[in-house]
Amino acid sequence: MTKVRVSKEDKMKWNKIICPVDFSRISLDALELSAELAQTCGGSVIIIHVLEPIIAPTDFTFGPLSMTDVEDKLADRAMESLKEIIPKLPLPPERVETKVARGIASQEIIRIAEETGADLIVMGTHGYTGLTHALLGSTAERVVRRAPCPVLTMKGKAAEK
Repeated sequence: MTKVRVSKEDKMKWNKIICPVDFSRISLDALELSAELAQTCGGSVIIIHVLEPIIAPTDFTFGPLSMTDVEDKLADRAMESLKEIIPKLPLPPERVETKVARGIASQEIIRIAEETGADLIVMGTHGYTGLTHALLGSTAERVVRRAPCPVLTMKGKAAEK
């Protein structure tokens, strides 16, 4: 657990903290930090998971399931997984909200931050560089550039290589 100290004189008040989670280790570490900040500041956390669009050939089938059925099942499973995380956080459950969104991760994170009036976004970054970064891009980088509030990023293990 990371220790978080915020001075009482500190003018920053984070009432609403958003933490995007992709269930990677770094995103769960960022979530723990979000909860600790919210606990210290008397705020709340909105945990979000974004389901990116499934791209499949037009003749590809999932058996008796339609693409919408598959996406709905993935959304349900993501919501269940988010709810399982809540009891493990150092924050009362009534101060934690969960959301599953569909779309481009950076766009959805920014949209939710705007809609909820978020004071802070805390997110992990996998820290890819070079060709991997060029091919995959960086959700964290896009969020930092366009977010309506401050963004705190945490580097993952790939950044240490």
